[in-house]
Amino acid sequence: MAKATTSIRRQLILMVATVLIVINAVALWSAHIYANRAAKESYDRLLYGSALQMAENINILDSQYFIDLPVSAFETLALSTSDRAFYSIMNGQYQVLTGYNDLPNIPFTQLLQQSSEKEKFIPIYYEAMYHDEMVRFIALGKRLLEGDSVNDVFIIVGQTLDARRAAATEISQMALQFVTLFFFITLLLLLFVIWRVLQPLQTIKQAITERSSQELSPLDANVPSEIAPLLKSINYFMAQLDSTLNRLKRFTAEAAHQIRTPLAGLNSQAQNAIDETDEVLRQKQLQHILESSNLLTNTVNQLLSRATLTHRYQSHPFSPVSLDYVIKETCRELVVWALEREVEIEYVGDIQATINGDEFALKQMLQNVIENAIKYSPKGGVVEVELMIVFEQSVPLIVLQIRDQGVGVPDQDKEHIFEYFYRSPDNFASGSGIGLSIAKDVAEHHDARFHLKDNQPTGLIVEVIFPQRKGLSYES
Repeated sequence: MAKATTSIRRQLILMVATVLIVINAVALWSAHIYANRAAKESYDRLLYGSALQMAENINILDSQYFIDLPVSAFETLALSTSDRAFYSIMNGQYQVLTGYNDLPNIPFTQLLQQSSEKEKFIPIYYEAMYHDEMVRFIALGKRLLEGDSVNDVFIIVGQTLDARRAAATEISQMALQFVTLFFFITLLLLLFVIWRVLQPLQTIKQAITERSSQELSPLDANVPSEIAPLLKSINYFMAQLDSTLNRLKRFTAEAAHQIRTPLAGLNSQAQNAIDETDEVLRQKQLQHILESSNLLTNTVNQLLSRATLTHRYQSHPFSPVSLDYVIKETCRELVVWALEREVEIEYVGDIQATINGDEFALKQMLQNVIENAIKYSPKGGVVEVELMIVFEQSVPLIVLQIRDQGVGVPDQDKEHIFEYFYRSPDNFASGSGIGLSIAKDVAEHHDARFHLKDNQPTGLIVEVIFPQRKGLSYES
């Protein structure tokens, strides 16, 4: 019995939730990076603006530096009320002209390099610990001209990081709120979509659940194109089940009739035999009882054989079977019975063939077909059994022929003799009418097909044609 696995709904929810979590985690990480970068760039612009304002108010006259720091430079830095600012203005000899004289990690090397290259000064940003706090600094140079001499000064402005950290945290929290809201709204929408997508399956399940066990008509439901093949398969299965049940009902009714009739005959003939005083008539009635008993035994045996084969079809896997060996064994087992009927069996095959199949079932098929050929052969007749290779459109096929010399089968009966309990109106021989039906079932189980031909001058040729497929081999 197939085990139930995790439901499709649960799998979809888990996958959707996982994807959403991954996407939102990446979005949060990206938002955190963006928040830090935005806060950093915003406050760096303030530092740069303050440094520029200081630089604009530094002049030199008679080799004396005049520094008039504008209030606006400090007002710019004061926009961040929670931070402290530090500054220092130095000449090219590392002398502090004004401001803090212990600022750390001033990039003199890079500043002097820009000074020596006589290019425009580029602001240099860096961070360093100062008074037990992490401080963001900007180092900017200014070139002062006096006559032919050039004197460079360096402006270093620093600011603690509290404000930019708060700004980054605020942006990150806003992103977190947005992502959380987006996550739950998206999850709810996707849950609704999953419910809508799976609703047709629920509809099919409800339609099947509400049906009675006898209702096997096709399901009529509007479903998406992706689920239509499933509905089509269910309807096909129900049609097959309905056909199988109908066949089973007909077979059971016919089998009951076939068993009840000889039983009633046996009962009547036995009662007549008990009452009969004429010994000659009594012996004839006993003979009829024996014939009816044999027919009943044969019918019951065939029914049991069919039940056994039906079970084997579902429980026994195919295995390599030597077809020529099975045919020879079946002929040997029937030869004594055939000789009692003054009929010979002749195996004329000269190939060795192996197919994938069920040896027991194949033997039942061969036995039924050969027994039928012997039964309808005249005394002194020969039943020929031959295994051969026949090419059909250049494809080699293994063909088994059973040829008898009986009266043959009229064309109008050839298409019916494989039906269960079919008896030709012109057939007066005793029989159950099941054997050839069982043989056909076995052939179809092996994807083989029957073909009936007239033998010359009289008789019937039964051909069993095995298809060319994997597992089939032969040697001539």
